Amino acid sequence: MKKNKINTNKITISSEDFKRIKLVFILVLLIIVWSVVWPLFRFVVQEIPPLVFRVSAGIPAAILLLFIAKVTSQKLIIPKKKWFPLFFISFFNVTLWQVLMLYGVSMLGGGRAAVLGYTMPVWAVLVASIMGFERITFSSFFALCLGVFGVVSLTVGIDFFSNWIGVLVMLMAGLSWGIGTMILKYGGLNFNAFVIAGWQQLIGILPIIPFAILWDFNNVGDPDYRHFLVLLFAIFFSSAYTYWAYFVVLQNFTVTVTSISVMMVPVLALLIDAIYFDIKFSYYDLMALLMIIMSIFVAAKKPFDKKNIQ
Repeated sequence: MKKNKINTNKITISSEDFKRIKLVFILVLLIIVWSVVWPLFRFVVQEIPPLVFRVSAGIPAAILLLFIAKVTSQKLIIPKKKWFPLFFISFFNVTLWQVLMLYGVSMLGGGRAAVLGYTMPVWAVLVASIMGFERITFSSFFALCLGVFGVVSLTVGIDFFSNWIGVLVMLMAGLSWGIGTMILKYGGLNFNAFVIAGWQQLIGILPIIPFAILWDFNNVGDPDYRHFLVLLFAIFFSSAYTYWAYFVVLQNFTVTVTSISVMMVPVLALLIDAIYFDIKFSYYDLMALLMIIMSIFVAAKKPFDKKNIQ
């Protein structure tokens, strides 16, 4: 009688493979969190005004990130030469982006605001060209045109003249994030991700505090436990995790991979709006989504540049 041989060889994962798996997990979770925050924030700003909500989430997130950096034996001191780019990154990626995004969500809804906000990679290419970090190519120009067509399509679908403030607010938010991303990429901030994310949150939130107290604090409605659960989600995930994860992703993935991954966010945000908020979307919305996704893809891949056609 023959005995079946059992293969006792263990499957081993190298440290490099484990690192890749971990990075992919970080990226996937980042996309999921980015997609979920749009409808959640649309819900929460109905009772907690944008500035109050941003300060309430940002300060604890900054403390949490810096605490993690400290307990993992990271130096919290930033060299004097690096404070200049850090201030600008904080201003564009936290102060402007977060405030404009929340007001845009309250005006347009989560899905449509996400479509406009995630024109960021197109703005980033344009800003990089203007700042001299990259040259404008046919692909960059074509991507910009696609993005413009997408925005025009969306504005037609939602009646631009009735919602023009929300559209402009979200385009400014996308531009702000694009500028911040370019500074983050070329600013030479090669530090621990927890340290950069923590300081970025703290510096970016501080200018919002007086406006939140003087302007928005009196507008707080009647939040219940659901709003406070969203606030906790914002502290640990939207504010702390996403800023840490985005810095890690930019450090370890190419701009192409990062930008193409971003394309999933407005798609998922629109789906969540349609499923859970029963928002009806028109062909103009779908056309805008398609155009902007194509623009992000072209901006990332640069398929029409000579160096890519070989």
